[in-house]
Amino acid sequence: MGVYGAVFLLLFLICRLGADVVTIDVHAAKGLIHSGYVYLDVRTVEEFQKGHVDHATKIINIPYMFSTPKGMVKNPNFVKEVSSACNKEDHFIVGCKSGVRSQYATTDLVADGFKNVKDMKGGYMEWVKNKFPVKASSTIEEL
Repeated sequence: MGVYGAVFLLLFLICRLGADVVTIDVHAAKGLIHSGYVYLDVRTVEEFQKGHVDHATKIINIPYMFSTPKGMVKNPNFVKEVSSACNKEDHFIVGCKSGVRSQYATTDLVADGFKNVKDMKGGYMEWVKNKFPVKASSTIEEL
């Protein structure tokens, strides 16, 4: 399978797996965050420390994937960690850097019974692009 075939397969799987996932744009996400939704940042701890969404009532960083010398690997305890930090009835916005990991994370959470979970399209990069509030120790180029 060539590169294009692999990309097509990945996109197909994302669409198929995310069938029950509600994805919203950053403008809608910002409104929901300000109304009290929990913001679940699924980027690595290092990414989160460089900068993250600000002005949320509650922000949680639980990585969906870890960076290893061999590349990114899924956090095998992701759903368990989210379950210990939050209730399945809590209202969440899930975000990552660009919107891919958050879609996978949201899919896993919905499959585990979380009821009010929304994926933020475009992730942190889209949030920053719209000049929404951030806590940052890095510039956009360093992200």
